[in-house]
Amino acid sequence: MKFGYYVTGRTSSVLRGVITLLLGCSLLFWPGFTSGLIVKLIAGFLLAIGCVTLFSAIAAASRSNSAIPVLVVINVAVYMVFGLLVFLFPNFFLGLIAFLFGAVLLVAGVSQLAGLYQSSKYTPVAGGMYVIPVAITVCGIALFFSPKASTEMLTMIFGGAVSLYGISELVAVWKLRKAVGKKEGEYTDYEEV
Repeated sequence: MKFGYYVTGRTSSVLRGVITLLLGCSLLFWPGFTSGLIVKLIAGFLLAIGCVTLFSAIAAASRSNSAIPVLVVINVAVYMVFGLLVFLFPNFFLGLIAFLFGAVLLVAGVSQLAGLYQSSKYTPVAGGMYVIPVAITVCGIALFFSPKASTEMLTMIFGGAVSLYGISELVAVWKLRKAVGKKEGEYTDYEEV
């Protein structure tokens, strides 16, 4: 089986690298503003889904001379209300998400520690086995009891990772450009091993 491998898509790769680098830097250096903006974009997306669903239901009902189904009305109401609430209170929803993630991590870490403790009654458990469950528990406590500060820290870590992706994309394009030397848009075929 043959595949076409797109080696020299430099323009799209450069664009992808620059956009992810800019996004990563904005998340890294302005975590509060950027995460709030992302939540508002999600809210806008929810509102748009609600509007599209409503207009589609109205069009379908008018074509078939029937009423809009009750479940569609409920669906539209949920999208619209939830989107409006998320748009009006983005920090609340960011804190709520961090709080819920903290609760999940706290329960997961404590349950792992309890499992290791129970296992240690029957077999020796190395001290290093406790490191990750303790770290998970500490992260859970931080997210659970301080969601705003934790959310900003997680946003900054994510921003750093996205920035690294953008940098690696740009470096890869630069190295491919030097190594391949082909014109934009050319393909190289290779055999599946």
